[in-house]
Amino acid sequence: MSDEFDSNEEYEFVESKMVVMVNHSDPDSIMAAIVMAAAGAATGEQVLMFFQPGAAKVLVKGELEKYQNIQGLPDPIKLYESITILDGRIILCELGLPNKGIKEEDLRDEVEVMMASSFLLEAEGANAVYCY
Repeated sequence: MSDEFDSNEEYEFVESKMVVMVNHSDPDSIMAAIVMAAAGAATGEQVLMFFQPGAAKVLVKGELEKYQNIQGLPDPIKLYESITILDGRIILCELGLPNKGIKEEDLRDEVEVMMASSFLLEAEGANAVYCY
């Protein structure tokens, strides 16, 4: 076996998967999660963000805007948009709806609602998991 690169050999691109779990809605947790997810998406990771009930309200239209203009931090809306543009998935645990009194129609357009068990199947094979 040679260590030389064979330009005729076919290589299969394997996309790596990154999971960002979010269960807190304080600014430090939300911003850290969004920054990490955006960075992962920008480097080619398949990003899955899973918002548990503790962070569910952040996904309601108009709520993420409350995290804008935090000194020294990037705009969370631009980061969120970059995640979705780069095919990142924003998923809310379905328990967050009744637990926080949220109606599905009040969520941002890109948000998927999913059972935790279904999310675990989607997240299978993740190379990295970050929790905030």
